Amino acid sequence: MKIAVIGPGAMGCLLAGALCDANKVWLLDHNPDRADLLNRQGLVIEEIGHSRSCRVNVTADLRQIGPVELILLCVKAGKVKEVLHAIGPLCNQESLLLALQNGIGHLPLLPEILGDSACWGLGVTSHGATLIGPGYVLHKGQGITRIGLPTESISTDAKSIEKLTAAAQTLTGAGIQTELVPDILNHVWAKLLVNVGINALTAIHDCPNGVLLESVETVAIMEAAVLEAKHVAEKIGITFGDDPWHVTRQVCLATAANISSMLQDIRARRPTEIEAINGALIRKAAELGLPTPVNEELVRKVKEIERNIHDFT
Repeated sequence: MKIAVIGPGAMGCLLAGALCDANKVWLLDHNPDRADLLNRQGLVIEEIGHSRSCRVNVTADLRQIGPVELILLCVKAGKVKEVLHAIGPLCNQESLLLALQNGIGHLPLLPEILGDSACWGLGVTSHGATLIGPGYVLHKGQGITRIGLPTESISTDAKSIEKLTAAAQTLTGAGIQTELVPDILNHVWAKLLVNVGINALTAIHDCPNGVLLESVETVAIMEAAVLEAKHVAEKIGITFGDDPWHVTRQVCLATAANISSMLQDIRARRPTEIEAINGALIRKAAELGLPTPVNEELVRKVKEIERNIHDFT
């Protein structure tokens, strides 16, 4: 399969490295100098007990890639709009785009910009990855990846199902266990609630995930933030297989040593995805007339940290 992975962050490099052995993979980077560097040095995926090097075609010019069968959109939420307006040269009637962003801030942009001009779906992964340096990924957590269409049931459009099925099989064949699900929005929101509970607080307290559970006060804030989000989700018809607060605690325990993506951004002096996660939740709650004081305070504190950094790169 010919695949374009957009974004050389931790997840983009992890997926490109996993897929490159059996597929023709391109990694798209907006930075030409870094693209040249990654072309020369390749990617390194470090896992427990071993590391491996991967050679992937890397470019900053998507016209060099041409139409592909699968586009994996792995940029930060704040870059989604810009990328969606630019990806025309990658698309034809055979293309499928999977958006793999954190949060829900990107959800309105996909139909607004792509409409019926492209086949697109959503993806949620529980793989944990940290970018140590350009093209150097620490793969710290395995888990299932789910993909699907943002509708109540999988579309009866046979072509869409065929593309999604092929994508799931390709990812699974590359070691990224993936399943096609009929309720992808439920899974997107389930991950959102975990991120709502963990990410902002780790950025505020500058700590690994597990440290959050050591403070009674912090645990109470985590729970309140998740319950606010659960209330909003249920009002729009989202259902959860397991209690979101229980899941958030379990994820926090299972990833105790991990540095959340939001804290990684803060430490790297980059803008965070707070608006796509807690911020997007607040906006959805406002549409429904629901209060979210705990999440509003988390957003305020993270934005204050961002302002104090000044020189994002």
